[in-house]
Amino acid sequence: MLTRVHHVGLVVRRLEDGLAFWRDTLGLRVGKQATVRDQGVRAALLPIGRSEIELLEPIDPAGGVAKFLERRGEGLHHVCFETPDVGAELAGARGQGFPLIDEAPRAGLAGMICFLHPKGTCGVLVEFATPPPDEHGHQEKAAGPLAGLALAEVTARTRDTAAAARLFASKLGLRPAGDDAVGVGGVRLRFTTDAGTDGLAGLVLEVSNVAAASAALDARVTDAGFALDPARCHGVPLAFRSPR
Repeated sequence: MLTRVHHVGLVVRRLEDGLAFWRDTLGLRVGKQATVRDQGVRAALLPIGRSEIELLEPIDPAGGVAKFLERRGEGLHHVCFETPDVGAELAGARGQGFPLIDEAPRAGLAGMICFLHPKGTCGVLVEFATPPPDEHGHQEKAAGPLAGLALAEVTARTRDTAAAARLFASKLGLRPAGDDAVGVGGVRLRFTTDAGTDGLAGLVLEVSNVAAASAALDARVTDAGFALDPARCHGVPLAFRSPR
C-alpha cells in the first residue's frame, strides 16, 4: 500500500546551489543529507508539508543521475511513494508485470528503496521507499511570507492522460482524482499532454498568503496564483496557489 508522496527528486549540478534556492530562498530546512556512493550522488531531503524535496547532485559521471543531467539538464527526476513494506510493494509490482530497475530493495537516503522502470509507468520514474522505523510522515511548513508552504500537486507529461491515471489507480492503488489525475496522502499526481518529453513536468505548491509569497519572490500574481521561471528553480516549473 502506498501511503503518501514521500518526496520528489530533483537533479541539480551542485547541491549547494539547489540548497540556496529550496533552503535559503523558500525557507525549507534540511532534514537529511548524505553522499550515496552506490547511486553516484550527493543528496539532501528537505521536508515540505507532508512530503519532501530530494536534491541530487551527480558525483559519478557514469551513473544514471549524471546521464540524466547530461541529457536533460537540471530538473525533475522522479517521484517517490512511501510504503510500509518496500519488499512487498516491489514483489507486487513484479507480479503485475512492471519492468523493474531494482530486483531487490536497497539502501537509499529515504530508507529502503527500489525503482520501477519508466517504460512501464507512462514515462514517470517511480520510486518506492520504506523509511527507517524512527522516521514518520510529518507536517513541515515554512514560516514568514512563505508560511504554510506545502507540496500540493506533481504534474507529469504522457501521451494518454486517462490511461496513465487508470494505470496508477488500478495497479499502484492510488486514489482516482478525475479523468487525468490520482492522489495519495493529500498530493495529486496529474497527467498532461503538454509538449515535451514524457516524465515529470512541474510542481504546484500551496502557500498560506499568495500575495506575501509573490512579493517575497518578486513574482506577478494572477487569479490562479503565480509561477516562477524554471531558470530560477534549477529547471523545475513551480506554480504557487492558495490552499484548497
